[in-house]
Amino acid sequence: MGTIINHVSKTKKLGEVLIDAGLLNPTNLEKALSEAKKRNMRLGNALISLGIISEDKMLDALSSQLSLRKIDLSKTIVDPAIGKLVPERLARQFKMVPVTMVGDVLTVALSDPLNVFALDALKRDVNANIEIALSNERDILKAIDYVWTAKEVSKAAAGQTVVSADAFNFGAVGGRQAMPEAVQSASFASAASGAAQKDDSVNDVNIIKLVNFIIFSGAKSRASDIHIEPLEDEIIVRERIDGELVKVKEIPIQLLNSIIARIKIMANMDIAEKRNPQDSRFDINIGEKNLDVRVSVVPTINGEKVVFRLLDKSSKVAKVSESSIDKNDKDKILKIIYKKYGLFLISGPTGSGKTTTAYSVISELNDIRKNIITVEDPVEYKMRYVNQIEVNQKGGVGFAEALRAVLRQDPDIILVGEIRDEETARIAIQAALTGHFVVSTIHTQDASSAVSRLIDMGIEPFLISSSVAGIIGQRLIKKLCDNCKKPYTPEPELLKELGINPAANYTFYKETGCDLCRDTGFHGRLSIQEILVPTRNIQKLIIEKADSTQIRSQAIKEGFIPLRTAGLKKLMEGVTTLEEVLQATQDV
Repeated sequence: MGTIINHVSKTKKLGEVLIDAGLLNPTNLEKALSEAKKRNMRLGNALISLGIISEDKMLDALSSQLSLRKIDLSKTIVDPAIGKLVPERLARQFKMVPVTMVGDVLTVALSDPLNVFALDALKRDVNANIEIALSNERDILKAIDYVWTAKEVSKAAAGQTVVSADAFNFGAVGGRQAMPEAVQSASFASAASGAAQKDDSVNDVNIIKLVNFIIFSGAKSRASDIHIEPLEDEIIVRERIDGELVKVKEIPIQLLNSIIARIKIMANMDIAEKRNPQDSRFDINIGEKNLDVRVSVVPTINGEKVVFRLLDKSSKVAKVSESSIDKNDKDKILKIIYKKYGLFLISGPTGSGKTTTAYSVISELNDIRKNIITVEDPVEYKMRYVNQIEVNQKGGVGFAEALRAVLRQDPDIILVGEIRDEETARIAIQAALTGHFVVSTIHTQDASSAVSRLIDMGIEPFLISSSVAGIIGQRLIKKLCDNCKKPYTPEPELLKELGINPAANYTFYKETGCDLCRDTGFHGRLSIQEILVPTRNIQKLIIEKADSTQIRSQAIKEGFIPLRTAGLKKLMEGVTTLEEVLQATQDV
């Protein structure tokens, strides 16, 4: 027997709720009740069919008056395994669909939360704590179809194989296997080109289901990106997990046009445009995750390729003080960022986690008493009390232009997404010298090279020496899967070469592979940092235009810990492998 945790009083009637909300008067209520009795329908449907009230306004009133959550199912992917927790017969009869399961609480979306028969059926047939939520009837029926229907993928021509929706339920989420043979061997009718692609074949529930499943699978697998790539004879789907692309699915090439058209419709792109690249974005909910999906479509010789970038807007960026950074590094970073002014740079190649660290710093400094403004391309995480500006390169507003405007907004702290050119660097440094704390990223291989990069841009050394408060060099290394990692003994000569005593009591581990880590041996990533704080000696070297090697050598004499050493410490802690450390730090 289930329990409804946000139970609505049975004595409350829809007419009363709508009158209390000021959306209905007694005359219209009587008219709607008469229509409902005549046509044997519920009052809500009668009110909508008579045009007295819209369904959206009715749901808003119910949400407000009854304190029920409203869910936009048009932007939500329902996990079929969750959706089927309510029997199909009841789902269709009472127009309700389970949306999420968090702990022992099942959230069920209904269009009519005052239907006591629907509530009694839920309590009788669902063995869970039930949270009632609201959604419109049209989207609920689409979600039910998505979960339960077995329509054809497209209108098959004579002699073609028809594939049901069940064929798309291919294995556990995040698995490495290809689609079932039933799907692989089927022949499908291709969608028409151009604007004609908006026909039923594009909107067919199974194409929708397939595209949704690709996004759903990537989100469940912790993928940062999903690639949908046409080859000569098939489409492959790859997910970037922990920095590496993994092939996860194969799809018949005949479905390419329909898949691309569906994605373009979701992203509000021009489906008739096939020769030029297109970029867009859309929001979608998967369980408790609220994803911002960036979409890039590019034509290739085999057809259009799609890349999704998945950003979880519901996830919080950890403060520096709450992060998993090594304690000594954490203390050094906190000492730098709580200065009143100066330039704090985060350096490293693409994909080294610079933006995440920058957000972590801003999250640490975030305070209602401070005016914090960011200039980003694009804004990746929304932060409360932070004024975030997205640059518009096409509109002629780059980092430099936006940064000039920001300086007229009385900022205390400024985040510049990236220093790419002399103009942006010069404005950021001048801001740092005039009483602002500026955080930015820069593309260099290590911390000391960031100084050389600024000089190469044309910035005078004395300005760099005076403004830079600290520089982080950063890398991401893969973390061993705790479920399957196995101890081993590296070659003693290699350990000696790396400065590790082979006789020391360290346990080294190697990756193995299991279902939890998708047979990779790794699960998640962690950052390693080197932190350069310009001392008087280092400032003198900067003014003298010393190269990065000289700056690095002086820093090491003064206690600077290089990236390689930071990585080897993680190795000795048993959280990563020797090969991973050497690969991540080979260029420093």
